[in-house]
Amino acid sequence: MASLAFSPGIQQMAAEGAIDILEVDLPSGAADLLREALIAVPATSDPDLNRRLEEMAKASGVLVNRVDGVGEVVVPSVVRRGPVVVAVSTLGESPALARLLRERIETVLDEGYGDMARLLGEMRGVLKERVADQGERRRILYEIISDEEVWRLLLESYEKGYKRAGEHIPPDERDSLDAGDPPEGLHRRD
Repeated sequence: MASLAFSPGIQQMAAEGAIDILEVDLPSGAADLLREALIAVPATSDPDLNRRLEEMAKASGVLVNRVDGVGEVVVPSVVRRGPVVVAVSTLGESPALARLLRERIETVLDEGYGDMARLLGEMRGVLKERVADQGERRRILYEIISDEEVWRLLLESYEKGYKRAGEHIPPDERDSLDAGDPPEGLHRRD
């Protein structure tokens, strides 16, 4: 991170070793720094300086993330719950709105969604081996994802949710689920 001056919060992060900062006069010293950069984020309070920094970055073959619009790189606000990833962007129009949306999504997407995604992935694999009809596999997966008891049990333990989900597989196909136990050692919670 390079600038002529940094806020107290940025200085604290640097003191803690979370980031490296470099004090530099951007109009005259940015070109040298950009030669080794992958991404540049011109984010000063001076729109003309931001535009010049963007031009210098592009001339050096550096990708640009614009804070006031769309550049070559868009950095969304992200919520991760295991394999479930939700990204929000306002394309630079309102970072505050992107943050608010991310915070609201975080309250809705608890860890159960990550567990459900893993469970459905495992069940999908089992069903592909055991149920020939794709429409039937889709129907069973939809039953599992719609079963409130599966969701509730996943919050208790992955194994209980897995066992309940296995009950949706027709009895003649269910034997392949090893009596309802999840694959050995996968996704266990202690």
